[in-house]
Amino acid sequence: RWEETLSALEDDPRKLERQLDWVAKLSTLSSYRDKHGLEWNDPKLALLDLQYHDVRLDKGIANVLIRNGKLERLSTEDEVQRAIEAPPTDTRAYFRGRCLAQFPQQVAAASWDSVIFDLGAETLQRVPMHEPLRGTESSTKRLLDSCRTAGDLIDKIKT
Repeated sequence: RWEETLSALEDDPRKLERQLDWVAKLSTLSSYRDKHGLEWNDPKLALLDLQYHDVRLDKGIANVLIRNGKLERLSTEDEVQRAIEAPPTDTRAYFRGRCLAQFPQQVAAASWDSVIFDLGAETLQRVPMHEPLRGTESSTKRLLDSCRTAGDLIDKIKT
């Protein structure tokens, strides 16, 4: 399947509309744009962009495409829920998940590449996580176990 995907990407990515999320999203946005005569910077497209990735099963456009058989799903809802509750231990997801579990009131935001803490100061504290293979259990568990608060974590990271 990997080789077929790479070949299709070289030939015409639109052939992968049912397999690749970004192709399905581009197709959805392009169709809406063409149908309504919009420019790419139109706020309606920005809203549609956000709605596409709404994770609520009854709201997200990607979920509608999956339900209608127009986009393949590679994982089950149970697998997604398990990953939310127990993220993989061999990627930065471990650090992000532990921070969310251990310091829920102090995490202002979490994304693929950072965790942002609100420690009650004037500015938020951002912990960048650019490298997917850093932040693993083996590299951060001892640090996280030694911290009672997110402030402790930030102090230890800075030293």
